[in-house]
Amino acid sequence: MLGELCKVPSIFDLHVHTSKGSPDSGLSAEEMVEEGLRIGLTGAMATEHNGWEKSDFLRFSSQSKLHLVNALEVYTPMGHVIALGIEQHVSGFAGGVEAVRELRRIVDSVGGFLIIAHPFRFLFDPPGMYTQNKLFEDPADLPLTPERAAEHPIFELVHEIEVVNGGNLESENRFTQEVVKILGRSGTGGSDCHSTAGMGKGSTLFRGDVRTHAELLEALHSGEFVPLGEFHVGNPSLYGEASWLDREALAKEGLNLADLKPWSGEWLTE
Repeated sequence: MLGELCKVPSIFDLHVHTSKGSPDSGLSAEEMVEEGLRIGLTGAMATEHNGWEKSDFLRFSSQSKLHLVNALEVYTPMGHVIALGIEQHVSGFAGGVEAVRELRRIVDSVGGFLIIAHPFRFLFDPPGMYTQNKLFEDPADLPLTPERAAEHPIFELVHEIEVVNGGNLESENRFTQEVVKILGRSGTGGSDCHSTAGMGKGSTLFRGDVRTHAELLEALHSGEFVPLGEFHVGNPSLYGEASWLDREALAKEGLNLADLKPWSGEWLTE
């Protein structure tokens, strides 16, 4: 296992949408498996907007060579939150941060896990009367530093933060990387793909041998993982660091991890 020898990496795309439970997706379940195997992923988490019916998911995943886990991408007033451990959306949320607080309470009651997805998407759009970012909707109150952004109360209510999102601008991902570092989290990666294009563009490298829903939950709660970018094109870049990473052992297994250039702070431009 990677936890002992660091030779067998487990790499999951933790943000995938299929036509099974996301009306805006053109990716079939079969295509998800085929593409995931083609690019060398260990597994994928189907984060459906409307949910993938449990019995159908279990039937399909039991026949899949790609390890699959079922989750939801929940709409909240604070943006999209990936919820692992619940099977359907929970109604009756209050407004603002309280919606996520209630979601966290429910997910904690079943031992689940919450990841805020693409938290800084649209934050760096040209200034105007408003922003499309859900965390900072007042253009007069945009966080100019990661330190300021890290103060948002949402980050105390989720277990983890999606650092690498395949649909984000690089500036958005890199800014999130800095926020995660300040908060002392690990950060996750997912492609947010709705077709085969870009699956694996964001992914997450786990320390242990992860295959099942229970093993993924355990691995996430352990905090021993690191987000990757560009895995889908064979050039995985680390968006973080971990003391347990044995680069030489991974390289011998064919996984060469590139370091990104130091963050310059010039996040307003690509």
